[in-house]
Amino acid sequence: MHSDLRIAIWDRLFSPHLTPITASLALTSMEAPVDFTGYEVLYFPGAINAPDPCGGLRDSSSTFEKAFSSRRRRSSTKTSGHPLQESQSSTSQHEISNGKDEEMKSNEIIREKQKSVAGIVPAIEKARLYRGKGGEIMRSALSRFINCISLARVFLPEKIKRSFLDTLNENMRHPNAQIQSSAVEALNHFVPAYLVTTGNGGTYDMTSKYLELLTDPNVAARRGSALAIGVLPFEVLAKRWKIVLLKLCNSCIIEDKPDDRDAEARVNAVRGLASVCETLSDTRKHSVFLSEEDDMSMYLLIKNEVMHTLFKALDDYSVDNRGDVGSWVREAAMDGLEKCTYILCERESVGFPTKRSGVSCVLELPDSDMVKHDQKHSLFDVSLATSLIGGIAKQAVEKIDKIRDVAAKILQRILYNDKIFIPCIPYREKLEKIVPNQADLKWGVPAFSYPRFVQLLQLSCYSRSVLSGLVISIGGLQDSLRKASLTALLRYLQVTETEEEESSSREFMLGTDLLWVLQRYKRCDRVIIPTLKTVEILFTKKVFLNMEAHIPVFCGGVLDSLAVELKGSKNFSKLYAGISILGYIASVSDPINSLAFSQLLTFLCHRYPKFLCVYIQIRKASADQVYLVLLQNGNLVAEDKIDKAIEILSETRWEGDIEEAKHQKLKFYEVAGLETGSLLKISSKDSNMDSEKRATDDENASYSSLVGLTGF
Repeated sequence: MHSDLRIAIWDRLFSPHLTPITASLALTSMEAPVDFTGYEVLYFPGAINAPDPCGGLRDSSSTFEKAFSSRRRRSSTKTSGHPLQESQSSTSQHEISNGKDEEMKSNEIIREKQKSVAGIVPAIEKARLYRGKGGEIMRSALSRFINCISLARVFLPEKIKRSFLDTLNENMRHPNAQIQSSAVEALNHFVPAYLVTTGNGGTYDMTSKYLELLTDPNVAARRGSALAIGVLPFEVLAKRWKIVLLKLCNSCIIEDKPDDRDAEARVNAVRGLASVCETLSDTRKHSVFLSEEDDMSMYLLIKNEVMHTLFKALDDYSVDNRGDVGSWVREAAMDGLEKCTYILCERESVGFPTKRSGVSCVLELPDSDMVKHDQKHSLFDVSLATSLIGGIAKQAVEKIDKIRDVAAKILQRILYNDKIFIPCIPYREKLEKIVPNQADLKWGVPAFSYPRFVQLLQLSCYSRSVLSGLVISIGGLQDSLRKASLTALLRYLQVTETEEEESSSREFMLGTDLLWVLQRYKRCDRVIIPTLKTVEILFTKKVFLNMEAHIPVFCGGVLDSLAVELKGSKNFSKLYAGISILGYIASVSDPINSLAFSQLLTFLCHRYPKFLCVYIQIRKASADQVYLVLLQNGNLVAEDKIDKAIEILSETRWEGDIEEAKHQKLKFYEVAGLETGSLLKISSKDSNMDSEKRATDDENASYSSLVGLTGF
């Protein structure tokens, strides 16, 4: 709302035709809260800390006294003797008497209007106006009305205060996000105005109630309570700060039961957690609620528990029918990590008070000694800084444009913050070259961001985190994103002839980090499938051929992962990528190729449910890979038998009957000179299982599997 309109409203408040209730209702129509400073306001009796236009604070009882002060000053000088003077004196006394009567009548009118204003909310609830299509609009309007009353500090009886608080609590449990937001905004002003300043003891019960709602089966109650805790003032949080922080930390983690999981509740918990940390740290400077021991314990809890919880929230990749809803949690977690980093670094720069021989002093730590300092007192060290930069940099190379843009801007603010210096960041100079201090950089554009952040792969402390996010983009489904990220990675690996040693080192680091990703995210298809696709693409581009000394180690690690990931898998993308990788590894030199070749042959007769044509293609793909391996590497089969082996592969209809495929596979084993003992055992076991399943499975069951595979 424009300032001139605000001034017009407040200038009319002294008009005899504008009642207090009309003024209060006028407040609810304003788009933003009104700043009382500098305006002549109609103050109500009982208002607390009413602002004085002349500066300072004044009590509401002096409001109307000002209107008659000039008359009192004129009557203070009394002159006796002259009849005219006595007449003037009696007239002045009469005016004063009339003024007092008018003041009493005005105060009585104001009290009545205040009761009318305070009774609006109970009257609406009694009339059940929350029902119907306009009920949600009415709830938001009442929350806004309570917010304006709190700003104006209208006198409210205790019963009405409890009624208003119950109304706000009910609105915070509503599933509509806008209603929750308006209720939380009103609570932000209501609690300081009516519960804290009056010394109301109900704030303890209110905090306990919100903490209990964090685990309520109703997801709307969990969402609203997390936001409500985030706006509570320091006076309410000071006595139970530890319980509040730990409860919010538990609410940020993905729920164990799938039916209880709710992304919005976790987002609000992360935001509430960061807000509580800011409230505790900002108000602590001017408060005596916390002792020195509690002060240190609070910051150590933020470092050890809150930061750890926010790092866990960065790994929230929950998906539902709306898509990657975990990205909302990750975005809120990055914002919370930034705020908590500033909190810890600001407190670290001040130091903690210590006692030496009865004398208090401040513990200050030089930057060079910070790493060696006892972890009990160091709030921000190299390990925490590495996890912070690595976690945010990972988000800067993933597939969502908005998340990449937010992550890059947060890194920019952390590196170039003018007010609070963030220490202990490894390779800070290189990071500043990658993320320059320039405005309006297009971090959301893949062609701009990936060539910069891919340079972090050469920094060992960040490379694994960055690669675990980069493979999501390279092995993802978005064609444009895949091209941009892959091009950036290949250009990073390409060096001039004079830098061959550096090229081998980069490929070795990349291979080592890929093995780490495969082990770290074992059986997690969200990461494993794009990682296998990335390895397949790199084999296609002949990236790892230059590191001959390390190729057996890398290929052995990949084979170990494939043995775990492909066993019993029904995911076509994973199987297809794994078979292709086995074909590439089987084409390299001894001794690792024979292991890959044996593992590849097992897919020639892989058992699948019937009527699923997509699975039958896997057998054909396996046969094609075996055929290419025999053409490229003749050492796997004797030279005089290789033609016969190729003939079996090319003439067999592998996508046909499973028994025929098993028979042809036995012939291939005999020609190739491979052991068949284990194969016969597996074949007989598969036949028994197939016969058992024929009695129970039908076409509908197979169709059900197909539907489940496609993700519907």
